[in-house]
Amino acid sequence: MLGLKYEVARVRSFPDGELYVRLPQGLKDEEVAYVVCYGRRPNEALAETVLAVEGLREKGAEKVVLVAPYLPYLRQDAEFTPGEVVSSRVIARLLAKLDVDALITVDPHLHRIRSLSELFPFPAIEVSAMPLLAAFFQKEHGTGVVVAPDEEAERWAKTFADTIGAPYFVFEKQRMGDEIVSVTGAVKRGETAVIVDDIVSTGGTLGEVAQKLLEAGFRDIYACVTHALLVQDAEARIFGSGVKEFISTDSVHNPYARVSVAGVIAEALKGVVNV
Repeated sequence: MLGLKYEVARVRSFPDGELYVRLPQGLKDEEVAYVVCYGRRPNEALAETVLAVEGLREKGAEKVVLVAPYLPYLRQDAEFTPGEVVSSRVIARLLAKLDVDALITVDPHLHRIRSLSELFPFPAIEVSAMPLLAAFFQKEHGTGVVVAPDEEAERWAKTFADTIGAPYFVFEKQRMGDEIVSVTGAVKRGETAVIVDDIVSTGGTLGEVAQKLLEAGFRDIYACVTHALLVQDAEARIFGSGVKEFISTDSVHNPYARVSVAGVIAEALKGVVNV
């Protein structure tokens, strides 16, 4: 897509769980974009990042750009209970100490933090897959009422709705633990609804919203999500709640990826490396 040289790092686990990373040769004075998949393996991938970036510096790489299609540890952006570690700040400081020159990520989970620049002391570029998801949905299904499952998702719902020229509304969510949620809110009427969010993990929120929409009389319910983590029986929960089709990107490997984020990442790379 960019005409750049493509190499593969060898990453595997030792029997005791430690990681082994082997980088390609000939990286001295090169600009390197290191792509890490954090989906469903955030802790292991974080260790890979530390080893790989340090290794790239040791081997003389001139510039290191970290490409994280899905960037974890952003949910904890405040100390809600005394003693909690604000993981988003810790990760930002860690990457800065590793001497990462730039970061590129897709639809990061930002709530109380408005921009990645509030966290990272180096260029952190946020690109969005929402217009792509919206265009795909419009091509396949036309239009519908766009639904944000909570206030955090309103920015995504607005972008999606603006792209397809549709109305949107926002539910209110009350979380009762890591998995149990309750959603409330006035529901607009319509036949087709599309639930839009940046991340689906266990599918609890999405399933709750889908049930509310069914009760309100919607016939066809779709879901469009950037990062499909899909853990702990999420698929059964989502489709069991009445969702007709689940659509996601390939930021995390999953069987429902219909939209690629490669293009928007490539465009962002043009601004930080020589192509």
